[in-house]
Amino acid sequence: MLALAVLLAIPVGMWLGQSLLLRRAGLPLRWRLGARALPERLKRLNRALTYVLLVAAVLIYPVLRDSSPLRYYAAYFPAGPRPLELLHGLAASVLYLALLFLAWTLTDNVRFEIRHSAPRLIRRLAGVPFMALLIALVEELLFRAVLLSDLLETLPAPVAISVGVLAFAGAHYVRSVKRYWTFPGHLALGTLLCLAFVWTRGLWLPIGLHAGGILMLMGTRPLIRYVGPAWLVGASIFPYAGVVGLAGLAAITLNMWLSYGN
Repeated sequence: MLALAVLLAIPVGMWLGQSLLLRRAGLPLRWRLGARALPERLKRLNRALTYVLLVAAVLIYPVLRDSSPLRYYAAYFPAGPRPLELLHGLAASVLYLALLFLAWTLTDNVRFEIRHSAPRLIRRLAGVPFMALLIALVEELLFRAVLLSDLLETLPAPVAISVGVLAFAGAHYVRSVKRYWTFPGHLALGTLLCLAFVWTRGLWLPIGLHAGGILMLMGTRPLIRYVGPAWLVGASIFPYAGVVGLAGLAAITLNMWLSYGN
């Protein structure tokens, strides 16, 4: 259970960093993670600290297992035809989300409208592919190659997957958020990614699935406005939380099982 200890150390570090920043800003400490009251400059520092802690956890875990990060993680990126799994997962996520947005647009549940000037829009969209791949890579290394892999060594697969799914979903609510009803959507997404890892014993497929979803969500966010009911279309930052999105996640999970589950 070494991975669980490493994972739990992240919110502890986040809270300590937040507390120092709150003190610096002359604000009272708070137990809940969430630094909306901080000045913008300190907010950026707080976000940067979170990224540093995530990367540190990914790098420290192999060392604690008497291995180097390069040697440990290389095992989860098999060569040969296996990198094509990344493209498969990426294409599947993009296709499923494109179909969702098309259906919602045709039924007037989503409306496309540009809300930024052309230069600002270009700057935002230019970094989306890089950010999608980077976020997917770090989260898959942490939640699959570290946490789930460690759990599978000591627990039956169904139990390990369940714990991995709960940890992945719960991590998105460690900080204060506007919406908590989106939790089932994160459970469904975590199930897809955990199963993709178990079926392939590699990170190519889950990274592709994860990056494709982030690519579509970040890429369309400056261009669309959700006008349909939340139970149907989910939230603007996570359309998988709605009924149709959950059905889409179930469909893509079935699709991946047909391709890799056997």
